[in-house]
Amino acid sequence: MSDGPASRPMRVVVAGATGYLGRFVAHEFKRRGHFVRVLTRSRERLEQPGPFGAPSVRVGDADGTGDVDEVFVGEVTQPETLEGLFDGDIDLLYSSVAISRQRDGLSFEQVDYQANRNLIDAALAHGVRKVVYVSMLGADQIGQLAITQAHERIVRELEESPLEHCIIRPSGFFSDMGVVLDMANRGRVLLVGDGTNLFNPIYGGDLAKVCVDGAEGDAREIEAGGPDSLSQLEVAELAFDVVGKPCKVTRIPMWLAKGVARFVGLLNTQFGDLAEFIVTAGEVDALAPALGTTTLRSYFEKLQSERT
Repeated sequence: MSDGPASRPMRVVVAGATGYLGRFVAHEFKRRGHFVRVLTRSRERLEQPGPFGAPSVRVGDADGTGDVDEVFVGEVTQPETLEGLFDGDIDLLYSSVAISRQRDGLSFEQVDYQANRNLIDAALAHGVRKVVYVSMLGADQIGQLAITQAHERIVRELEESPLEHCIIRPSGFFSDMGVVLDMANRGRVLLVGDGTNLFNPIYGGDLAKVCVDGAEGDAREIEAGGPDSLSQLEVAELAFDVVGKPCKVTRIPMWLAKGVARFVGLLNTQFGDLAEFIVTAGEVDALAPALGTTTLRSYFEKLQSERT
């Protein structure tokens, strides 16, 4: 991963800047000397620290200090609110826009696909040169899921477009592992399946460097993971060790988890799709090249120290 400034500074729009990864990415683009305009629904939320150790994002003051240069307030699912987002000779669009923990009732089709399509259409109309888009690792293993179909539809359309592009495929985020640490602090971790599937999630700051490397380089696709290849059970054990509590794990049988996911889907499509993704993730391995250097233990220790 590169740590130095780019040979030619770019003018960049960062979409998804209030999310876990987007916050780190905005910081990394600015650190390398690029002009950074972030898109957000809420400037107030952007300026507050994010979940699971993600940094706040503060716009530059008159003296030029700050984490980013400009904040643009808009709603990616409402293209009329994006008017002006790409004004000023923007070179590159970065997007990690996706459903995470929103409770707005929108579907993967509406957010992970259509919102990103709105951004790409606006970028094309304003002569943007390149797009860096965060998709997912192992799409071929979970192609039946709504989330995968939405992401990969964007990937296909980027491949068919005149835009230069780089697709980032992370093996998983440390923010998701933070949920495991939360459960360990409460005294019990719930796992879907037997907990033996392997993955190597990556720290947001490390993945941000991969994303900006993709923006500055020529790679069309980058798979990225962290240095630790662990099973779900090993992650739970690590969390309990850091917390200092006895390891108590409840495994939810796969047949039961799938049944619950189907039932949830009947009540709420968005939550049902999320539940199906969580269940399926408990069945497959997700191992990517270890481009990150931050260990999961050090991340857990830092989060735990901030609790006390």
